[in-house]
Parts: sequence; structure tokens; C-alpha cells
Amino acid sequence: MQTAKSASQRITSIDILRGMTIAGMILVNNPGGDEVYAPLEHAEWLGLTPTDLVFPFFMFIMGMTTYLSLRKYSFEWSWPCARKVLKRALLLWGIGLGLSLLFMVCRGTADPLGHLRILGVLPRLGICYGLAAVIALSVRHKYIPWLIAVAFVAYYIVLLTCNGFAHDQSNIIAVIDNAVFGPDHVYRHESPDPEGLLSTLPALAHVLTGFCVGRVVMEMRDINDKIERLFVIGAVLTFAGLLLAYACPISKKLWTPTFAMTTCGMGSTLLALLTWLVDKKGRSGRATRFFEVFGCNPLALFVLSDLLLLPFSIWPLCGGDTVQHAVTSGILIPMAGAKGGSLLWAVLYVLVNWCVGLYMYKRKIYIKL
Repeated sequence: MQTAKSASQRITSIDILRGMTIAGMILVNNPGGDEVYAPLEHAEWLGLTPTDLVFPFFMFIMGMTTYLSLRKYSFEWSWPCARKVLKRALLLWGIGLGLSLLFMVCRGTADPLGHLRILGVLPRLGICYGLAAVIALSVRHKYIPWLIAVAFVAYYIVLLTCNGFAHDQSNIIAVIDNAVFGPDHVYRHESPDPEGLLSTLPALAHVLTGFCVGRVVMEMRDINDKIERLFVIGAVLTFAGLLLAYACPISKKLWTPTFAMTTCGMGSTLLALLTWLVDKKGRSGRATRFFEVFGCNPLALFVLSDLLLLPFSIWPLCGGDTVQHAVTSGILIPMAGAKGGSLLWAVLYVLVNWCVGLYMYKRKIYIKL
């Protein structure tokens, strides 16, 4: 029979995986130059690379932790519960908008409010968390898998019948975003917007998948049953996503149903491996502690990684160079080449953020976002 200690260890495994995803997001978002190794780039349109896994892994874990947090309220509406859900959803979206506005001002963008991107990574997290929490509190949990299936099927039909696989402005995602937000308030570097309004539907189903996996696994007391169920769910989702990809291509930028299924399956499998390694075998050490530091304050450190871009990569030094350009061009690229130097800068940047996280970890400072 499992004790309270087992539950605590279970959370540790989730923190480690969550920390791995945050470290990965910081790594791939902050290369030191334009040339990077292929695995550290997103798929151009269709397909899947290791970089494409980090964000969906985090959303899968967010679904699981949403189950854990709402379980404290017995999945019933109350003023404290509603306030927590609304506060977190709006906070994530607001921070995302604030960071976008800050960077535009610091880069001297003319009329930043007139060109502010409404959606993005943090807004998507806020929207999906808020909607998933509302569904979890309002719908009987046995019906949630059916809602996920309906969302995936409906989204696929829309993509198939409304030019949803076109990599241009005629894509239904781009059409909706331009109609709702206007062309000045969407992602300007690519069309359609990879965090577009329509693709929020499968992203929500993605988070709900994590919620359902959390519900199934957390209700089990025996650690071996947890590991077995995570492996089974992971295998079923991964292979289902890969097989269905013949009809519905895997694409992060479209957040296709097959992308959501495959990445949720891989996330479940990796979590099973960590649970077996850390919780059952007790194989924790410096490597797991490194990622646990990120996992204890994941979104706070992700936001910090954006803010640190100002002194490191945007504001110039006295000589006119930024810290990033001076270090990469003067030291790292001559030492390791263009791609190697770019990777070394990204690793150093992860370590800088980890040092801040380590201080917070040792001081038991946990910032809830």
C-alpha cells in the first residue's frame, strides 16, 4: 500500500519532466546565432523534431497538474476555486502580452500597441488552462474523453475542408486570425500563426488529455500500476498518432490531432520511465536535481529567461555590441564553429537561468504562475 511519501515522490517525477521541458524551451528559444543544429529547430511545416516536443510536453504536464490542483476542491465550483482559475488564466495571458509589448518598446517598434500580438505561448497556456479547468469543474469526467475525440475530429474536418494544410495566408487559421485580431496583431514571421485562435481547440484537447491521464494514474495507489498504466497509455497514443498521420499529417504549427496524440503519448512514456527510475528505483542525483530546480518554478523561470534577453541580447554594451554577440562572435564561434558556438551560448543561457532557479530552490521560493 502506498503512503503519503509515494504521492510526494510522484509529484517529484512530474516536476523533473516539467523541468526538462522548461530547460528545453529555454535552450531552443535562445540560440547564439542563426545557424543551429537540425534537432534544435522546429519542423518547417509538417513533421516532428525533438524541438517540437518541449512545448507539448509542458502542456501535457499542465493537464496532469490541473487535475492535482482541482482535486483539492473536490472538482466543485467555489469562490476560492473560481478565483484561482480566473487569476491564473488571466495572469498567464497578461504576462505574455506584457512581455511582447516590452520587447517591442525596447526594440523601438513604432506604435507597439498597434502591432501587439494577441496570442502566443503564454496566452495559449492561459487560455487552455482556463478552459480545461472550467470543463473539469463543469463536466462529468467520464465524458471528457468524448469531448477530446469530438474536438480532434471537428478540427481535422475543418482543416481538410477549409484549406487548413496550406502554408500561406489562405489557410483557414490565418483567415480567422486576420478576421478576429487583424493582420497587425498576429505572428508576423510566419503564416498562419503557430498559436492561432482555431488551433487552440486541439491544444485544449491536448491539455484535457493530460488531465485524463492524470486522473487515471493518480487514482492508482500502487507504484507499479502507475508505471504500467503510463507506459500503456503512452504506447497507445504514440502509435495511434503515428498511424493516423498517413491521413492527418503531424504538424506543431497546425497543432494537428496526430501531433497532440503523438506528443502526449511520448510524454506519458517518458513520465513512466522517470517514475520507474526515480520513484521506484530511487535513482535520483545531480541530473534529476538539475531539472527539478526548473520544475519547481517552471513558468517563473521561463518568464525570467525572456526578461534576461534585455541585458544579454537586446541592450548594447558601451561598444555597441550586446553581451550575446560579443561572447558568441568573440569566443564561442571561433572556438566551436557557427553551429557549435550557437549551441554553447544556448547552454550557457540555460545555466544562467538555472543558477537563479537554484537560489529560489534552496530558499524554498516558489512563484505560482
